[in-house]
Parts: sequence; C-alpha cells; structure tokens
Amino acid sequence: MNCEQVKELLSAYLDNALAPEEYETVTLHLRTCQECTHILADYRSFDALLLQLPRISPDPALRQRIFSSAEYLELTGTFGSSRGNGEWAARQPKERQPGRPRLVALPGGREPFAGAQAASDAHVPRSSTHSSNHRYTRGMSIIRFIIAATLLLTICLGSLVGWNVWKQQAGIARGIRGGITPPAALSQGPIPAGLRFIFLRAGALWSAPTDGGSGIVRLTPENIVVATNWVVRPALPGRPAGNMLAYIDLQQGRVHIIRSDGQRDITLSQPLLKPGTLPATIWDTSTGAAILNSLAWSQDGHMLAFIADPRGTNQPGLYIYSVSTGDIQQVQLPITDAVSHPVWSPDSIRIAFVLTSNGNVGILDYNTQNHGILTIASALNTRANPNDGVLTLDWSPDTDMPVITWSVGVVGHVHSIWSQRVGVESQTPPHMLTRGDYAQATYSRTGQNNAGGWLLVTSLSGLPGDILSMSLNADITRLTSGKQVSFAQWSPDGIRVDYFEALSAGMGNLHVVHTITRIDTLIATETAQDPTPAWSSDGQQLAYSTGMHVLIADAQTIKTSQPLKIQGPATALNWSASSPHQLVIAVEDGQPGLYLVDTQQDTILQLDKEGTSGPILWTQIP
Repeated sequence: MNCEQVKELLSAYLDNALAPEEYETVTLHLRTCQECTHILADYRSFDALLLQLPRISPDPALRQRIFSSAEYLELTGTFGSSRGNGEWAARQPKERQPGRPRLVALPGGREPFAGAQAASDAHVPRSSTHSSNHRYTRGMSIIRFIIAATLLLTICLGSLVGWNVWKQQAGIARGIRGGITPPAALSQGPIPAGLRFIFLRAGALWSAPTDGGSGIVRLTPENIVVATNWVVRPALPGRPAGNMLAYIDLQQGRVHIIRSDGQRDITLSQPLLKPGTLPATIWDTSTGAAILNSLAWSQDGHMLAFIADPRGTNQPGLYIYSVSTGDIQQVQLPITDAVSHPVWSPDSIRIAFVLTSNGNVGILDYNTQNHGILTIASALNTRANPNDGVLTLDWSPDTDMPVITWSVGVVGHVHSIWSQRVGVESQTPPHMLTRGDYAQATYSRTGQNNAGGWLLVTSLSGLPGDILSMSLNADITRLTSGKQVSFAQWSPDGIRVDYFEALSAGMGNLHVVHTITRIDTLIATETAQDPTPAWSSDGQQLAYSTGMHVLIADAQTIKTSQPLKIQGPATALNWSASSPHQLVIAVEDGQPGLYLVDTQQDTILQLDKEGTSGPILWTQIP
C-alpha cells in the first residue's frame, strides 16, 4: 500500500473503522513512513483542538424567541393548519420585524420522501381545495422535519465531536480486549502549546513553562499518588519531546496515561495487582519493584510495555498497550515465571526482558509482528555467583542488525558483560564481551560515537579504579590511569566522559576525559555528586554543583563560568530538550525554588519557591 492509499484511510484508521487487514497494513506502513506519520499526528492534534470546543446549547430565552416567532410558525404551518384562510392572512406578518432573526425555508420538496405514486401524481393537475391543502400540509411537515433536524444538529455538534474524540482515544472498537476508563477530570483548562518540563512533587506530576508564562500547573488528579518511575512518550518525528506520559498510581495499583497538557487522564483496565490486595504491601517486594520499574514506551510511541501480577502469584507477566487501538495484550510465555526489565528495540518491533524461573535468570525476546518468543540467554547466574542477576539490559542503536547487550552481577560487583545478535535464523550462543569484577558498568546507545558502548570502572581490592571504554565488538580502551573513579557517565554525543575522582562524603574532583584523544581535564575540586552533573543536549556544556552554587563548564574550551546567582544546594539539574542554552535548576534551601537559566542571554527566571528533588523530563504540547 502506497502513501496516497494510506492517506485516504487515515481518518478511518483513527476512528477504528477499518477492516482488520486494512488496519494492520496501515499500521505497518506508519512504522516506516515519516510523512504519513506526520499527517496522522496532525489529525490527532486537530481532534484534540475540536475536543476543546464548547458545547452549543441555546439559552431558554433564545429558544423561546426561535420557536414562538411568526416566521417559524409560518414555515412550520402552525398558522392556517386548522384555522380559516382569513384568520391566517390576518396574522401573517407583512414585514420582518426588527430584532427578529430571518428564517428561510429550506429547499427540499416531497419527491425524496413521498414515493413513486406521489411523484406520478405531481404531474396530474388538481383543483380541489382538499388536494391543495394535502400537498401543503405534507410540504410543511417536511420543512418542519428539516428545521428540527438542523437545530438538533447545531445543539449536539459539540457533544458529538467530544464523544468521537473520546471514543478514539479510549480505543472503543470491536475486538478490543483491554480498553481504558477515564477518571474524574481536572478543573483546569488546557495548557498552551509549547515545550514544558515535568517533575514530581509530593506524589503529583506538575508542568512548568520555559517562557515564564502560564505558571506551574498540576497535571494529575488530587486523589492519585504517582510512583517515581513515570515516563514520557518518545518524541514524534519533527518534535523535540513527547506529548504523552505514563505513570503508576500507588494507591490503586493502576497504570495511567495522560496527555502532556494535562487533559484526558485515562486508566488502563488491566490491574497491576490481584483484586483485593493492598498495594502498599507489595511495592517494597521484588514483585513490586519489577512492576514499578517496568513502564517502557516503544521508540515510535505507539506501544507501552508494563509488568503486572493480577493473580497474585509473585510471577508477574508482560503486557503491551497499544495507543492507537486501546488494546492490552499479555505476552504468552513458554513458561510461567517472573518477568522484569522490559526494553524496546530501536525499531519498536522487539522487546527484550529478563525471565527468572526457579532461581535461574535468562533473557528472552518478543517479536510484536509475528508474536514469536526467542530465548537470548539462559542460566546467567552460576554456581560461583548464585545471587547474580541482570543489572543493565539494552539494545544497540543499529536497526538493521540489532544487538542485545547486558551486564550480570550484583550492585558494585559486575562479573560479566554479554551481547547477542537477534533476528537471524540460526542463533549462536551469546558472546561474552568481558569477565571480571567491575565496580560499575554503564551502557549508552550513543556511546562509542553513537555506535553503542560500555563504560567499565575497574575494581582494585574492593576500591574503584580506572575507566575502560568497550565497544559491542569487545574493543577495550583505557581512558584513565591510576585514578579512583566513581560515577562515570557518557556525554550525549558519546565523545566525552565525566567522572568523580576520590569521592568522599558526597564530594569529589570532577573530571572530563575525551574518549578519542584520551585527554583528561580536571573541571573542579570539591564538587557535589548529588545532583549528578548534567550535559546539555549537544554535549558541549556540563552543569555541576559545588553544594551552594551551580557552575557550567564548556566542553570545548574547558572554561568554567562564574557561579550562577542562585544560592543554596541544588537538588536537580536538567538541560532543555530543544535548546542547548536553557537549564532548569531546582534548589532546596537558601533560595529554594525552580529556576530557568538561559546561558546565552545570561538570565535567570525563578518559577516558584518550592523546587523538587526528583527527575525533570520534557514534553511537547502540540
């Protein structure tokens, strides 16, 4: 099916009005065609705008004026239908009265409604008064019907549009197994379009502007407590950030999806826990941790994966929610055991996850197109290390030859790093990239110059050592020598690595090392490890805290700015998703609040006086 054919079907696609085979064909086309995906996104934006239109309902005074006017009575035949012609003529208005609406008879005629005999009779002259009145009465009946239908359509237009949009968003269609139910709506109106950042404060999600306007507003309802691991939908093509969020309500044990403007907060029908279970008793268990850390959007934003244990067996399963249809599908596994760590492939076709069965840890891969299950690795924990588990699980950025990579061990002691290519007919055993005892193993899809790479911190007699950079081909490069490294992380472009040396009591020396030239530069001494230093989106600026001040280092010149005029310990640092010069800073004490900093214009805007200590993520409101 080509683009022109798909464009003709997009409206019906949104309304879930296509045949199953057509729907599947359009879905497959949208996964590979950016142009049609853009058009579909525009359709959804238009629907959202229509949803904001007010319902049209005339007030009683206007209704009385319309239906009691002489013009309406004339058009509907009220005058003269049971009175003499003289009385009707006496009451007929000679001129339109000022202030009255002009009512015009709508064209129609009786042919479409009267039938073949009436059409034939229309050609036979009739002179009797009875026949004339009969024709007149039938014509007036038709006009009355048309006027009433027109008024009814006008009054119900807003309601009809709102219902259709809600039905589309809720996925009410034949064959849907999951579905969603809307909770009580917020009283606030839609948030204006633009880029905003989202943060968690006191169990609620809040949205803050980047232009200083419209204020900070609450997104989630008052009766909901949001879990910490909420996620933002990936950005659609051509957008800097996502337009939808997913979160878990700790009180009810349900997954919610909400638009970035705070509207249409919906609850997925699949319960996360067994009915009757008190959620607070589960969250601190291994099953609860697996559920709370499971929310994962596919890269194209069409699907959301999550883990649930609705039977209360402590063997949670994997579920996939479709944004376009509202369908919730449980992934059928060859054995029933505990699932954790779901992560999507870059092409949004596969999802890898950890399966723990009878104490054995393995990795499986589910294909959403053919619904096949592939065993990637099994028995990852050995007799020597029976407590080992999968610490990090991710994919290579290559969509043509996808690779799954993972680390095995316990926190602070990583024993091995593995990789496995998927999507080939004959599977070879997983490839062990390295074995040892590493204090840290951090993977990034943008590491190794956007090819995907690991940062390994060696361990010497239980103490952290130097940084090794390792590709997915097991090529290892030593980046530091004779250091005591802690908390190493990639820059967004995968060219630099920042790390702390000689960390003690949360303070240490902040370094940046170039992964190609291996030039190691000391940025600052006595730098706070919390909050974690933050790179700008282009990887050219690094913001960090000294405990009472925030400074910014330039990655090219290695020059550090003067301390920003904000006093107090920072609790969060985050750069804008669209601007490499816009930084959000949260401060707890001293001068508490949320601050928006423009490093190019050298301006600081205080947004509130409360701040936050959690992560800050970005959203786009169309």
